Amino acid sequence: MDFSALGIKGVQDAVNIIEPNLKIAIIGDPGVGKSWLAASIASNTNQVMDLDFDGRAASLQGKKNVFVKTYVDNNQNNPTAIQTFETDLAALKYAKSQGREIPKTFIIDSITYARKAVEAELIMQQNNLGRVIKIATIHVKIPASYDVINSNRLYLEYIVNELAALGNVIAIFHEADEADRTKSTPNQKSYTGLTTIQPQYLNSILSIFNDTYRLKIRYDGKRVLQTGISNEFIGKSTLKGILPEEVDPDLTKLLEKHRATVAKAINP
Repeated sequence: MDFSALGIKGVQDAVNIIEPNLKIAIIGDPGVGKSWLAASIASNTNQVMDLDFDGRAASLQGKKNVFVKTYVDNNQNNPTAIQTFETDLAALKYAKSQGREIPKTFIIDSITYARKAVEAELIMQQNNLGRVIKIATIHVKIPASYDVINSNRLYLEYIVNELAALGNVIAIFHEADEADRTKSTPNQKSYTGLTTIQPQYLNSILSIFNDTYRLKIRYDGKRVLQTGISNEFIGKSTLKGILPEEVDPDLTKLLEKHRATVAKAINP
């Protein structure tokens, strides 16, 4: 059909739509293998940069086509992680604008700990957002304002969106039991029975991801990736042909299945 002849501009034939960059959130307990799963997307044609905010680069030892840079504040009172990340982000954006090769996929590993780096940077820039407590002989700055929560959420969304403009983004979150705020009291916490991310106030960030998966150890001891909705986790997937809800944790295989399903739909 010729929509231009009808006076309608900008209509795309779905057959010709280019696959968009991936935006995947992976949730799971510490040590379950989230970083290894995220890096499974690496290949000769898909080089990966792991932005290591956890200080656990060793967990990716031996992964081909994966490059790791660690952003950890050794001195919380003089943080440098976020400033270093911003410098690197600017370099990546400039390189892409010049047509130079950059990684196709970026892993934020993890947002749970990137949040701590953002807090430290915020408090350094605006002292009124934090307060100092003493633990033994060490003085530690901690957030003391709800502004830190809002600023943290906005900055982490900014990181995801900036990286998504450069390539695929896979963000790793540590999981937690979801607190029921309506039923909880100062003396007794209630829970919804669902799994969410840690800290829970960042939960709204999940809405900017196209795919939300949970990596877990099943009752039979097998490691599985949950891609759909269950009575304990609300997952989502835009990838085609990803059934059943619990699949083997290998992103490359999931993408191969997705592309094969799309190709078959176009040319049945």
